[in-house]
Amino acid sequence: MTYTKKILLLGSGELGREFVISAKRLGAYVIACDAYDNAPAMQVADAREIFSMLDGAKLRTAIAKHQPDLIVPEVEAIRTEILADMEAEGFHVVPSARATQLTMNRDAIRDVAAKELGLTTSRYHYAESFDEVASAADDIGLPLVIKPVMSSSGKGQSKVDSA
Repeated sequence: MTYTKKILLLGSGELGREFVISAKRLGAYVIACDAYDNAPAMQVADAREIFSMLDGAKLRTAIAKHQPDLIVPEVEAIRTEILADMEAEGFHVVPSARATQLTMNRDAIRDVAAKELGLTTSRYHYAESFDEVASAADDIGLPLVIKPVMSSSGKGQSKVDSA
């Protein structure tokens, strides 16, 4: 069979599964990657690689091994600087390494939206200590939501209702 494109999918959850189904309908060959075997997208992909997307060396090795036409990040926990390096070497990251870096890093995407683009956002602060959280709560008011800068699927979020 002749394939239109070879796609390396980085992250193989339920969203990735739907992506693989659509890509295969368009004639693509898809390699699904994730930290655990038999992830949802792996069940429908042409091939699989099992490694943590946070392991830069293994991420680089998978890209070099498969020489994909397109690299599609689907997981939030990923070494985005490796994607930027690979893009600089001529690989095509979709949508782009910079977009991936911004969207997978909450403070970066919020800063671009609020400061660079001037979009209206909810009130926010960055905090790295309890005292900084308390100060932010005094300014913003309660209730408030605390979110980690990088996480996936809502992991690590907390709602604070009172001091």
